[in-house]
Amino acid sequence: MQRMAIDLTKRNLIRLGAMGVIAPSWLAGCSTANSCVQDKQRTPQLIGGSIRHNGEFDVVIAASGTQPIHQLPLPGRGHGVAIHPHQPLAVMFGRRPGTYAMVFNYQSGQMESLLLAPKQRHFYGHGVFSSCGQWLYATEGERSSSRGIIGVYDTQRGYNKIDEFTGFGVGPHEVIVMADGTLAVGVGGVHTDGRTPLNLTTMRPSLVYLSATGELLEQVSLTDHRKSIRHLAHDGDEVVLTGQQYRGEADFYVPLVALHKRGQPMQELGGEPEDWARFNHYIASIAANKHHIVATSPRGNCYGIWDKESMNLLQINVLPDASGVVVKDGQFFISSGAGKVVKIAPDLTVKMMGSPTQWDNHWQMIT
Repeated sequence: MQRMAIDLTKRNLIRLGAMGVIAPSWLAGCSTANSCVQDKQRTPQLIGGSIRHNGEFDVVIAASGTQPIHQLPLPGRGHGVAIHPHQPLAVMFGRRPGTYAMVFNYQSGQMESLLLAPKQRHFYGHGVFSSCGQWLYATEGERSSSRGIIGVYDTQRGYNKIDEFTGFGVGPHEVIVMADGTLAVGVGGVHTDGRTPLNLTTMRPSLVYLSATGELLEQVSLTDHRKSIRHLAHDGDEVVLTGQQYRGEADFYVPLVALHKRGQPMQELGGEPEDWARFNHYIASIAANKHHIVATSPRGNCYGIWDKESMNLLQINVLPDASGVVVKDGQFFISSGAGKVVKIAPDLTVKMMGSPTQWDNHWQMIT
């Protein structure tokens, strides 16, 4: 197995600052990570990225969608969050093409480790822990080719990289773990220089299933190769939900959410072209409970609700910079970059709450 020691603990932050990896303002922020604690007795429930008014970035741990408990500064804009299944640890991944993954304790609000991508590699912004908690799987890419890689890090050995899975395509974005331990990977299919796409006419997106040891188990695609499969969720059982970014004609509006069961073709959710136009070619986050599916679009400033059984579109609702969506006890919680949180009850009753946090990209529920 390949072993790559790129784990950098808190002891090394001063050295990183001297090297120019971390800005002095970020180093100063590490000593005040607990400054926004409102009530130490509250239990952390939600973790997500945020943008400060001065343009700097944080990861926020909140007891609810409205009040932060801890706020840790990040070395760059964050994207996806992975939460350890058994310990009070989480990882924030840098936004694509990301240079870091930061491990922190969400109970204490302290950083544990900082993983840096080698110069020839980058993180794609997402990762997930194995069900046992020993392995951290991260979507990564080779800068010169966007060759897709799942980096495997050993959480019991200082988050050293011990393996890499590859050979499944270009531009993986999100990886999730299914109930049986199988990995599902949303492969965007796009080769990029930074964030500039280079192969839109030949892109080959897919949904890939890998074993816990990297064996390719299944690979399926949508009929339109211009739909880059990016964001994933599952319903706790066998259904994988995929959110797409459409890379075709600007005035052509197509379904952007699909579901899949192993051994079957992908099925796209319902909606007329004028409905899908509201999402502005991009789905950010997806979640499902027993009866409904919710998907957000920050570019479209909205979120949609579908009936899970019929796959019919039920609602599209306005929400500026609609970002993360999670489920707890059958209720959906949606974050917004405009300082709003939407709570949707199982009967689809909606409650809007204000938040002091300008939420950014994704968030996760601590279970």
